[in-house]
Amino acid sequence: MFYTSDRRSENKNDRLKYDMKEPQLDSGMANIFQIDQSVVRIIDVLSTGFKLSNGKAAYGPLLVVNNEAFTLKIPPPVPKPNGKAVNPLLLLDPKALAVLDIVTPKPEMIVVGGGAQLSQLSEGARKYLTSIGLKVEIANTRYASSTFNTLLEEGRNIAFLALPAGVVA
Repeated sequence: MFYTSDRRSENKNDRLKYDMKEPQLDSGMANIFQIDQSVVRIIDVLSTGFKLSNGKAAYGPLLVVNNEAFTLKIPPPVPKPNGKAVNPLLLLDPKALAVLDIVTPKPEMIVVGGGAQLSQLSEGARKYLTSIGLKVEIANTRYASSTFNTLLEEGRNIAFLALPAGVVA
């Protein structure tokens, strides 16, 4: 705040007055709760897809990098003869992530959501991601989307890869 001092005044109450005509100095404070509307965030995790902050909905597996959202063509869970299904991330072909080769700036980390539960990435996909310099964080999709949004709010350059929350394998 900018205060003026009137030396001619003998009244102590008049010495420091707030002057609305003078330009105000920047206090150096920032609203830490202000969200940049241009950044694509995950607003809601659905059993079949995602609601994004840009007003769009994406159904199926999703990749978000540098404020761009891509749906990925990853095959759905494949049931084995014993009735259990293989999580699609275990079958992920690194070629499905080729867009990460050409984006600039390159994200520092990719947060991976494995559906309803924690799932590992295929060995080939994990090697590819680490070979291009990305740290990999894996969680269930709801937790991964929350982590992604929090890191974005901190100003970090993060990518997001996830299966819908309804995928159980």
